Amino acid sequence: MRPLLCLGAMLTALAAGGRPAYAADDEDVPTINNRGNNEVKWVSRVGTAVVRAARTGPKKIELASYRFEDPDKGRKDLHVKMHWVGGLTETKVVSTFVVKIDVSDEKNWVVLDVPYKDNNKVSPFSPNRARIRALIKKLNR
Repeated sequence: MRPLLCLGAMLTALAAGGRPAYAADDEDVPTINNRGNNEVKWVSRVGTAVVRAARTGPKKIELASYRFEDPDKGRKDLHVKMHWVGGLTETKVVSTFVVKIDVSDEKNWVVLDVPYKDNNKVSPFSPNRARIRALIKKLNR
């Protein structure tokens, strides 16, 4: 029953807006090398893009916390925690992920991977790794 419900929601979203809610335009996705002066806003945009790539139809996406770590020389890890609400069920969800970045070239950072986890027990589907990989390409443009 649940997959049928998800299919109906996706069809409704397509009919209303012409594309699923997770399909972000390139201008909606920040780049890793254009961080600007407002770090919190940039991290929030990155976090929102990751959640939208990983899950279908999240709403009320908010940055809960973030921190940078330097695990090795030339590497930086951006640890992010996001809060959001499921589009159909209105269930509160917490996502945690790490944006693994190569910073060996100070002017040209490169996102290497984004291991993603959340506590969504309602969805019958796992987070979408293929869309996260596609997002990594957009972050690196």
